[in-house]
Amino acid sequence: MHRYRRWNLSIILIISMVLIAGCVERKQLENLGLITAAGYDMEQQNKIKGTIVIHKFDPIAQNMTKVISDIAHTSRGLRQKQNLESNQKLVTGQLRIVVYSKELAKKGIIQLVDTLNRDANVGNMVYLTVADGSASSIMKIDLKTPTSINLGTYLYNLIKQNVDGEQIVSPTLQEFNRNYNDTGKDPVLPILKIKKNDVIISGLALFKDDRMIGKVKPEKLFFLKILIDKYKAGTQELDFSRDRLKKIILQNAFQKERHVYNKVYISFDNIQSKSRIKLVDKKNLLFRVNVKLYSRLLEATEPLDLGNPVAVKTIEKEINKSVKENIEDLLHQFQKLDIDPVGFGNVYEAHYRGKLPTSSEWKQKYKLAKFEVVVDNKIVQTGVMD
Repeated sequence: MHRYRRWNLSIILIISMVLIAGCVERKQLENLGLITAAGYDMEQQNKIKGTIVIHKFDPIAQNMTKVISDIAHTSRGLRQKQNLESNQKLVTGQLRIVVYSKELAKKGIIQLVDTLNRDANVGNMVYLTVADGSASSIMKIDLKTPTSINLGTYLYNLIKQNVDGEQIVSPTLQEFNRNYNDTGKDPVLPILKIKKNDVIISGLALFKDDRMIGKVKPEKLFFLKILIDKYKAGTQELDFSRDRLKKIILQNAFQKERHVYNKVYISFDNIQSKSRIKLVDKKNLLFRVNVKLYSRLLEATEPLDLGNPVAVKTIEKEINKSVKENIEDLLHQFQKLDIDPVGFGNVYEAHYRGKLPTSSEWKQKYKLAKFEVVVDNKIVQTGVMD
């Protein structure tokens, strides 16, 4: 009797699942316009300009790309207008990257970011970026590539390969939300710029809450990455006056004097790095930043006596000094802008007892903080340089 009831129940469940599956709306790719990139600009007062890149599938022709721009008060209003200009239903399931104009970023982007958070079709791994200029100009750029390529995919890969290569900090929607909502840390996003009909990364935008208030130049990205994250790759170039390395520059009959550079430039890649921030004086708010580097020399613009251990120690010492100076410059820049992208606030909270300070309370304390930077770089390989 029980076996008979279980059999009937199984049949009912199977029939119900078939009926439910038959009610689900089928979405054929040919009927959909897949939004792969979106850009937002300020347009007059209380209005925004939205530009989207749509990937369209055609079973007969090749895959096509279309760009649509419209003006509205909200992103939902933009989507409504953009649908009127498309013969396919627009969907956000394949959105890869969002670009905000610098003008808009300076006023605040959280309203538009919230729209992404509320869209169940948008994943947390979408990249957020800032345009050095208008977002629409990047969305409409005519890439000079051998074959037609979807711009959303191109921009996504531009960011991803630099994240994977540890050149920049990952700028996903998830990470922006976490840092924005974190009392002890502020967000950063990559800046995109048009250069000779191509798109490049021209630095990192620094945010105070959801407003862009500064930037980190490309040559400083290495040092910010050291502070924020562990390094397993990445190349950096440093310059030194000839006097600082004069004793280890090879001088003999076979080495001719070089006149191309008035400084000595050394390029090295970082095999491994680890930074640790410690609150050593809670009362006077003194943080010690310990940076440990294992690097490999790749190139030098002068012949250096790398076979001499004393020369290698000299280079290590000079690199330590240069990295320390660059990190201190960044920390002073952040403090002057009243932002904390490194996360000193989180370190402070970890040592705090009682009710945690509010964001404004921490900002007041942060202005008076002091930093002691200690860099220890070990050259594990010198390679061959002449």
